[in-house]
Amino acid sequence: MNRPIHDAFQAVQASPELKERTRAYLHARRTPARPRYRSLLAAAACLVLVFFGTGGALAWFTPVSAVSVEAGTSLELTLNRFDRVLEVQGDSTQDQELADRLKLVYLSYTDALETILASQEVSQALDGGAELAVTVAGQNEQHCQDLMEDTQSCAGHGTCSSADWSQVTAAQQSGLSLSKYQMLLQLQALDPSITAQQVGDCSMHELRQWLADLTGSSQETSSSSTSGNGQGSGGGQDCGNGQGNGNSGGHHGNGGHHGGR
Repeated sequence: MNRPIHDAFQAVQASPELKERTRAYLHARRTPARPRYRSLLAAAACLVLVFFGTGGALAWFTPVSAVSVEAGTSLELTLNRFDRVLEVQGDSTQDQELADRLKLVYLSYTDALETILASQEVSQALDGGAELAVTVAGQNEQHCQDLMEDTQSCAGHGTCSSADWSQVTAAQQSGLSLSKYQMLLQLQALDPSITAQQVGDCSMHELRQWLADLTGSSQETSSSSTSGNGQGSGGGQDCGNGQGNGNSGGHHGNGGHHGGR
């Protein structure tokens, strides 16, 4: 180097601040940047901690609504406030096996319903004439209304009704789905001798026919009792079990009760 230039640079003195900034810059150049995904994982972990620390876990695992789906099979979905499936109960061993195979737990309600309706068992049942009946019960009326709207948009054809939240426990104690429990209440209003076991043995189509028969028989009781024609007023529906309890015409195996005496 030219001596005058060398002497000139020798006279230049870096300030302590400049030295420190230069040292930091060189250190940053030598240290590899951490992968971005680590930062994302850290942020996600923080969100999870906030979620569970603010009662989110309690909200997630607290059931606030139940939906009964009757379509050849009988499944009852328990939902949390985010409309996610917490539990699925089948009415029979076959229904429970279907629920387990479909893996509905933690799905959104609409995804769960679409999965049920798209299953081979339910599709075949509906094609064979089975009726779709969905019953919704919840602690919040507006929430129930939203679920019913979701049901109608997903299911299309079929019946959709709502039940009181208190009926969820009563239905479980009776061993019935919500849909069948509501039918039990309607049937027992016309014939108190009807049992939950009898209702459980029937399809929804058979239960509606039974209800129609009983409604018609209640309107014809007076004329039947005076005609003396020896025929009962029941509709003859035994729901495939061939047994009755002996009270209401063809349903219960006691035809001619009104007119035979």
